[in-house]
Amino acid sequence: MSNQVLLWGLFLIPWLTLIFMPREDVKRYMPAGLLSTVLCIITTEIGIANGWWYIRETTYPLALMPTYTYGLFPVVTMWTLKYCYRRFQYFLVSELFLNTLFATIYVPWIARRGIKDFDASLILFFFAWAMGLILYGYQMWQEGIFARSERTGFSQELQPAAAKPLPQNQRDDSDKK
Repeated sequence: MSNQVLLWGLFLIPWLTLIFMPREDVKRYMPAGLLSTVLCIITTEIGIANGWWYIRETTYPLALMPTYTYGLFPVVTMWTLKYCYRRFQYFLVSELFLNTLFATIYVPWIARRGIKDFDASLILFFFAWAMGLILYGYQMWQEGIFARSERTGFSQELQPAAAKPLPQNQRDDSDKK
């Protein structure tokens, strides 16, 4: 299998798995998934700038970023939050497991294929662990925003005073002035 097929698969297949997630959950966890993309881009830029890794092959429109930044990371974040959100112990265990797989098996494998030169698996593990904690905190913050907005939401029965009809026994004197 060519590296281009592998890279495009890592981009498209994770997004196709969202067909199996309920639409409400996709809407609920999409902001955290998008934040994971931004954090992964920042992490990749830091690693390239410090010489910890070099990207050797990418897909055409995604110039310097590996495709797992746009496919695998946001979708895995969304699935992890779907099953582990509000159960912090499960979240920590799943993050430990997934980050260990990513840093010790996946990234060395793509390095052997010539997609990425990689020298810092421990650094990547700690970056991924920190990103997971940030994303969990971000999801908690998002949930707080939505809970507050539902409590103090706008009532459909409220109208501005000018839109309310006048009582039958009261005259409108504003036209005579």
